Amino acid sequence: MQNQIASRFFAAALLAAVVMPATAGAQSVARQPAAVARATGSQPVEIELRSAARTVAPGDTIPVAIRLRPNPGWHTYWRYAGDVGSPPMISWRLPDGFTAAPLRWPAPVRIEAPAVASYGYKREVHLLGAVHVPPSARVGSTARLEATLTWVVCDVECIAGDVDVALAVPVAARTVADAEVASALAAEAAHIPERRDGWTFRAAVDSANVLLHAYPPGDAAMTSGLATPRVQFFIDSSGVIDHAAQPQVRTLPVGVELQVGRSAYAGGTPSRITGVLVIDTAAAAGGDAPRMLLEVDAPVVAMAQLAAVAPPAPGLAGGLVALATAALLALLGGTLLNLMPCVLPVLSIKTLGIAEAAAHDSRTARRHVLLFGAGVLVSMWALVGVLLALRAAGTEVGWGYQLQNPVVVGALALLIFAAGLNMAGVFDLRPVGGSLSAATRSAPRSTEAFLSGVLVTALATPCSAPFLAAAVAYAVTGGAAESFVVFTALGLGLVWPLAMVAAVPRLRAWVPKPGAWMVTLRQVLAFPLFATVVWLAWVLGRQAGVNALVALLGACTLLAFGLWVLGRFGTIAETKGRRRFAQGLAIATAAGALALVSGASAQGAATPGVVQAGGATSPGADEGSLAWTPYSTVALEAQRDSGRIVLVDFTADWCLTCKVNDRVAFGSEAVRAAVRNRDVVLLRADWTTRDPVVTRALAAFGRNSVPFVVIYPQARDAAPIILPTLLTSGIVTSALERAVAAPSEVLTSAALTSGRIALSPSLQAKP
Repeated sequence: MQNQIASRFFAAALLAAVVMPATAGAQSVARQPAAVARATGSQPVEIELRSAARTVAPGDTIPVAIRLRPNPGWHTYWRYAGDVGSPPMISWRLPDGFTAAPLRWPAPVRIEAPAVASYGYKREVHLLGAVHVPPSARVGSTARLEATLTWVVCDVECIAGDVDVALAVPVAARTVADAEVASALAAEAAHIPERRDGWTFRAAVDSANVLLHAYPPGDAAMTSGLATPRVQFFIDSSGVIDHAAQPQVRTLPVGVELQVGRSAYAGGTPSRITGVLVIDTAAAAGGDAPRMLLEVDAPVVAMAQLAAVAPPAPGLAGGLVALATAALLALLGGTLLNLMPCVLPVLSIKTLGIAEAAAHDSRTARRHVLLFGAGVLVSMWALVGVLLALRAAGTEVGWGYQLQNPVVVGALALLIFAAGLNMAGVFDLRPVGGSLSAATRSAPRSTEAFLSGVLVTALATPCSAPFLAAAVAYAVTGGAAESFVVFTALGLGLVWPLAMVAAVPRLRAWVPKPGAWMVTLRQVLAFPLFATVVWLAWVLGRQAGVNALVALLGACTLLAFGLWVLGRFGTIAETKGRRRFAQGLAIATAAGALALVSGASAQGAATPGVVQAGGATSPGADEGSLAWTPYSTVALEAQRDSGRIVLVDFTADWCLTCKVNDRVAFGSEAVRAAVRNRDVVLLRADWTTRDPVVTRALAAFGRNSVPFVVIYPQARDAAPIILPTLLTSGIVTSALERAVAAPSEVLTSAALTSGRIALSPSLQAKP
């Protein structure tokens, strides 16, 4: 390693010694205000500013390019040069109103020397750009485009310089292309890497290696054929990989893995790795096989988690097995969700539903359960639809995303407040013209059964449960069909316990016979719903400020008045005119209440400094309480580099399971003592409102829900310790003990250690 570092210092010093004297000589030769600067004896590169438009119309765009043609044996450099060299840099001088787009760089090649490697071009290359002409440009004028290009070219020695280039493009009524230049630029565009839909990239870093996984979209097989494809990765940042090291390429069942040595100058772990991936099957296949040029933006995940976030195996059989597994996990998770703290606010709804279902014959009970289940499933499918729409728009979302929006929180609080008033007897959802017979008065209410299912979904889904995290992660990252199947299984898990009461007479026999007690029970169980409104009001205040909280209180008052009028004057005992007036007033007050709380919530969330959510407490904020610091990737890496144990708590104010963990685990004296004794750093990643940083951090572990707690041990290379969903003080203290004793060893991904690697495949590219 010392010899390698010394040789690199020698190479860098040699480059500086050659470039610096050459720069002065190149300046006088290169600086000439012309569209073309010809190569000379001391300037072994020809540079030209080219335009693909002979004339341009106002408001159009001029395709331009910087053409670099080095002399034979010389080379120029890519946007990131690697160990030695420097990329070309352009400085535009344009007329007023004209704007230039960033240059687009063709994929480079490796340029190797003893102990060093660079990225650049040994051929003539066009760096593609564009200049936008403003609509105000005057027809008949001439647009003069000028630029200064700073360059470095190398062979055995290196020469640096800069050159002024310019061209004039007439502004005309219409744009006329230059066919020759346009053809050259189009040919170069085939060498420009692009971001392809469906490709997934993940990376992991330890003290010795950098691993990059690339997964193709859908069922694009990467395991057909017998020849290893030529795969190259050109990183565009320094201090991450050893540029001179040859990457090791391994084929995975669903993609390809590159392993390359870590840079000797690495100063920390990056949060993302970016660059260009070139997958060339022509050399492997012996013909004109596809060549893929991919822009890479890979989040860095824990080494132990790299294989866990891989997509399911391709092919129909593998896909069906993965889908069936995810659906089973969702069914189990939905069942356990009935026992999680998240369902406590709607326990009154489910309890009353069981009582009303058990108080009648099997047919009536089944009808009630079917309506309740329909409410659960329809709302689940609505969540899937919105989730897919947001994902298609490029928004990163996760489980419980609906309660990250304060407008949704306010609207949900109004809906639950109305449900509480209904259960308290303020108004009735049964048709006003219906029969008032005893049978009708005691029959389960169809509308209420359906709305009960909607409320259960809205309030139970934001939190996680055992088995649920993996299923939801599969659904959120999968296609529409996978999401639909998984969320349907989750809804069935929420419904089936109530369905058992309806289907099994012996279970219904345990519930007391119907009577006046049901009216009393219904009214008593309204108060847990009112308590839920208080909780949602607190969440809204944290998200959108005190003004939104006051608006919610006013909206509840307005809604209560309208529903009281409906209950008082909307019954069959009143005249038809009074009933219509009561119904109209109830609808108007409901709309007004919704508009009031929605407007205040949206305004509060959009106002800087108003949002209160953060979840972090400064040291000394509460004597004896834990001191949390807001999560950021910079804070995490800095604390890990310092050699301290780091505990990251992914939480949200709308997650009741998170609050239970706060009270039961993090609020215990045993955990506080363990944190103090082991000098543990506490980071809180608050997901109360949508935060892309937190979303990406969760996705790095294959998660899309909270609560989620992870502990990073003292040893920099030790695998993170992932805690279960429900915590106790014993679970946390035991994990902290393991974090102290975790061995400092270099981990490799499961792809390298889990068995035989597939025979070297060729790659199938999708158009």
